[in-house]
Formats: sequence, C-alpha cells, structure tokens
Amino acid sequence: MAQICDSLKPSEKCIRLKRYNHGEGDLLTELFHEHFPSHRISENAQIEMMKAMLLTYGKAEAPYILRCYLNDHGREPPHYDAFRFSPPDLQDGWLRLTCRCGDFEAWLESSF
Repeated sequence: MAQICDSLKPSEKCIRLKRYNHGEGDLLTELFHEHFPSHRISENAQIEMMKAMLLTYGKAEAPYILRCYLNDHGREPPHYDAFRFSPPDLQDGWLRLTCRCGDFEAWLESSF
C-alpha cells in the first residue's frame, strides 16, 4: 500500500484523486488532494462523493452516469459496472478506501 498522507490528522479525512498515465512518466498523477473534518461526511456520502469525483474527472456524460447507477435487472438501457472498490486497507491505525473508474482512482483516508 502506498504511504498514508503524512499531513493527515486523526480528526480529518483525506481525499485524493489520481490518474493512471499508461507508461508515460510516473505511474499516477495526483489531480486533487484535500483534507476535511471527519464529522462532516457520512459513510454513504463519502462513497457517493468518490464516485462523483471519478465521473467528473473522467468527463462522463449523462447517459454514462445514468447507466453506472442502474441496477442489473433488465437489458435496456444496459447497466455499466464502472466502479471498482478495493477491500479497505488498514495501516498503523489508518484506513484507506479505494475506488477506480476507467483511468482514475480515488482514495479516502481516515483514522479508525
């Protein structure tokens, strides 16, 4: 696991958004990095926030966004399983949630 943000405080969460570079220079380029108070976001909202950031930076258009949120009951319109969540990573009292969509990856780090 990559290093947890070294300026993260126990009362905060850290959101990072990175893009894969497909062999051009560094493996990942950081696009966004911000800290905010942990009490300001619920568990459900933090997952939806990560998805929204991935779709925004991926320049997703309305039809794609709709299909990402549809369930898989039925064929039309098709359901896109765009978000890939990794199992939570634990490291020295810190937790990292990771979600990928296309060439983008969002990390949310917090203490536990």
